Amino acid sequence: MTKIAIKAQKIFTADFIESNNYLIVEDNKFAGFLSKEDVEKENIPVKEYNDAFIIPGLIDTHIHGAVGHDTMDSTPEALKSIGDYLLTQGTTTWMPTTVTAQLEDIYKAIANVAECKDTLNSARILGMFIEGPYITSKHKGAHPEEHIRPLNKEEIEKMAEYNTVKSIIIAPEKEDAPKFTKWITQDLKIKVSLGHSSANYEEACACFDMGADAGVHTYCAMEQLHHRNPNLLGAIMTRNDVYAELIADGIHVSLPAMKILLQNKPKDKALLVSDAIQGTGLKDGRYMLGTLPFNVKDGIARIDSGNLAGSTTTLLKEVRRLILELHENPIHAVNMASLNPAKRFGVDDELGSIAIGKKADFLIITPDYELKETWLDGKCVFKA
Repeated sequence: MTKIAIKAQKIFTADFIESNNYLIVEDNKFAGFLSKEDVEKENIPVKEYNDAFIIPGLIDTHIHGAVGHDTMDSTPEALKSIGDYLLTQGTTTWMPTTVTAQLEDIYKAIANVAECKDTLNSARILGMFIEGPYITSKHKGAHPEEHIRPLNKEEIEKMAEYNTVKSIIIAPEKEDAPKFTKWITQDLKIKVSLGHSSANYEEACACFDMGADAGVHTYCAMEQLHHRNPNLLGAIMTRNDVYAELIADGIHVSLPAMKILLQNKPKDKALLVSDAIQGTGLKDGRYMLGTLPFNVKDGIARIDSGNLAGSTTTLLKEVRRLILELHENPIHAVNMASLNPAKRFGVDDELGSIAIGKKADFLIITPDYELKETWLDGKCVFKA
């Protein structure tokens, strides 16, 4: 049994910031806080980070790839490389995300994650997000139009067979979308996210009423808010039972638009995601998103048509932007990238915050929210 006491300038819990007591990590879990006197009395080994903050490990539930690799590569090496990179960026848990492609390629990507996700000795894989092929052509973004498909029960059942898919995207205007949403969420126990869509407000709410629980990269790849038709965006903003993904890279969504969204959503319903792609962590150049080539210039990824092709950001950079540029409450900003995604996927009893009994995934960061160390399961796995 190993036990250490960790002191930092600030330690972020889900509800408050601890500045006086020591965080206790016992084996691979958090074991609460103790005073200096109690730590000395129990003779617990101490680590001091008096010039740093501690926040929980971050959870990215929408990410395609990084450092030259993509989920659609469908190899253990790709997942390992992406996961290792994420640990150097403060993301301790992630969900490999597909793109619209031939069905066999999607099945292959799912099978690859299912077979190796627990053997990689890297960032923890929570499950998969299936982004496409059940989207709309008008708002396809960086998804190849030739592989967009109508909703199909047999196809989705095959995706679910691997028991690793946690969420799937649907455009609510698809034929029988509410019926499929109810079946997927109730029978298959898979989350339904709405996005890449031309849906109006009523179509979106019909799917939310049937169990869909999130909007995908809010503002992006959807009809925009109109005073006579609020559309999917309006439904995401006004439904307090719905999570809203946000790519806070300063490229996909402007700071004022971020502020509008965050002022309209309950604090526990906003999720930071990176939507990061193969070029993340690399120099500007030409890369692939599934079967689509794209260029990264000045850190901005676009396919040849000009559409954005995901981001090259990381969750910690997004947290930093919300706090230092948008002046968001620091606890709320951190929760958006940790506790909130953990709650959405029902793992907040183990992950997502610094609390007794949870896995000791945490970050040592500077007061400017730059990464110093990453800890996974109570062990330091990266030092800057």
